Amino acid sequence: MPSLRRSLIGYFLLLLAMALGAVGVLIDRFAHDALQARELAEQKRIDREYENHCADSQAKFDDELLIQAQSLGREIRSKYYDLNKQAVDESSKRFPLAMVAYALGDLGSPLGTAVNGAIAAQTPANSPWFPSSARNVRSALFWAYFSSPQTDERISKSFTEFGDHPQYFQIHIPRFRRVIRSLEQPFEMPLEIESLNENNPHRFGTVYLANVGDLHRVTYRTNLQLTQSQSRFPTPQTSSQPRQRGQGQERGSERGGTQPFRGSSNASPPPPPPNPESFFTAVYVQCARPQAELLERFAEHASARDTQLAHVNEETRASLAQLRFQVGIIAVISFVALAVGGWILVSFGLSPLRKLSDAVSRVNEKDFRLPVEKSELTRELVPIHDRLTMSLDSLKRAFEREKEAIADISHELRTPVAGLLATLDVSLRKPRTAEQYKMTLVECRAITKQLSHLVERVMTLAYIDAGQTVTASTETDASELAEGCAAIVRPLAESHGITFTTELDGPVELSTDPDKLREVMMNLLHNAVEYNRPGGNVNLRVKKSGQGVQVEVSDTGIGMTPDVQGKIFERFYRADPSRTTTGVHAGLGLAIVKEYVQRLGGTIAVESQPGSGTTFRVSLPAEQPLAV
Repeated sequence: MPSLRRSLIGYFLLLLAMALGAVGVLIDRFAHDALQARELAEQKRIDREYENHCADSQAKFDDELLIQAQSLGREIRSKYYDLNKQAVDESSKRFPLAMVAYALGDLGSPLGTAVNGAIAAQTPANSPWFPSSARNVRSALFWAYFSSPQTDERISKSFTEFGDHPQYFQIHIPRFRRVIRSLEQPFEMPLEIESLNENNPHRFGTVYLANVGDLHRVTYRTNLQLTQSQSRFPTPQTSSQPRQRGQGQERGSERGGTQPFRGSSNASPPPPPPNPESFFTAVYVQCARPQAELLERFAEHASARDTQLAHVNEETRASLAQLRFQVGIIAVISFVALAVGGWILVSFGLSPLRKLSDAVSRVNEKDFRLPVEKSELTRELVPIHDRLTMSLDSLKRAFEREKEAIADISHELRTPVAGLLATLDVSLRKPRTAEQYKMTLVECRAITKQLSHLVERVMTLAYIDAGQTVTASTETDASELAEGCAAIVRPLAESHGITFTTELDGPVELSTDPDKLREVMMNLLHNAVEYNRPGGNVNLRVKKSGQGVQVEVSDTGIGMTPDVQGKIFERFYRADPSRTTTGVHAGLGLAIVKEYVQRLGGTIAVESQPGSGTTFRVSLPAEQPLAV
């Protein structure tokens, strides 16, 4: 047997589990989204740090290359400064007359002009080192020494054998087509100087060389300058004019180009001397390092970034797992606590139901009153209290009717039995004739018939209540059946001075149980005769009504009040207990009629006015239902 308490607890726990599950899913979803957002933010931060570190490494790598290039630039300027002083000293020893003539020529001396002309006359016409003007003698002497192969070898040797220099470097002097690099460096890096000038002296880039790979390099521009402090000769012009010198350097670069130089005797002849007014020449220093070194730094940063990302991902998963564990623990604890508390609360909430149950258990056949007030119950139990009270009242009335019925049946049985005994006693007091004994037997037979009729009705109701009554459905003519009933009841009606009439609408076919329909008609007709008054009328009418049949029995008898109309179908109820002339009025006829009509699938209704008569109307379907 199911328990209400267990059912309520089960439903409550099911609802609680569903609610906790839904809340857990929502918490898990929100937490997952929040942790994912935090993880994404951390990933973006780590990526930014990685990019910043890579940019810092790139800048540091470039700064290292630029520092190396600038160091080489300072070194080349220092070396050429020393060579400049050596050139002046050696030129003074090799060409003393020319220097004197140059000095005299600057002073406007005719002797200096004549000496310069003599030197110019002895110089071949295609000589690149001596200009036609005596004013250019100093420059010609310096550039002649500066551009000699011995100078190239000396400078190249100083760079390739001494000093701490980068692994890959090149020094370009385009004006003299000079390229200086390490002897261990088997390749020459191309020179691109289009975007380099005094305002933008360096540029970074990547170059690919066969058998070497990608090289990250910097091209740095510097100038070699012959200033007045470096020369023993007076300088004709004191203005340096850097913009014009820069333009001259670019033109010299375009004319000179680049060519490897290692002190070889197969080097191209030196270019013509520069503009004597310019004491500057551009020098381009290139320093390169393998791109792999920078990529290694990037790889270190990438490894650190991946480690941080893995750590963040692991923290996110650990946080989510911990949150899920905590939510699960809270859910289990809540479920257990609410289950125990729910059991107690449900037990407390069912206490009014226990009170009502105890009150119902105290009801007995002697006291049908429910010993509990509605105010002591909850709102939900009030309708149950009302229905129980109504049911108990009905039971009380039924018990009272049963008692009355038993008393009536006892009275009904006692009367014929007493009459039967009295008749037999009278017959036995003295000898009787055959005719007298015959009359006694006739009276005893009539009394026995009354008793048999009463017993049959009681047994009929007993069979109906036990469900042992079988309804057989056959094709029946209701008009013909009504005519047979009228033939039986008409003599009884005429004996009471009552007019009996019928209204039949020809053959009225229907599928029903003819025996039970006959019993219904006979009971209604007998009541119409018994409860009529002398000189009254009884009418039986059978007609078609829609898809069914309607049977009406009306009389002009005493009629019934509305209160009586609501009780006449109850068992053992008699509207007029004094009517016992026939000895068969036990209040069972209409109860049997109602049961039979319901089993035939029909309905019965009554219309009556006190003193005006009564009409019973039975409506039956054309086809009897199967489940009857």
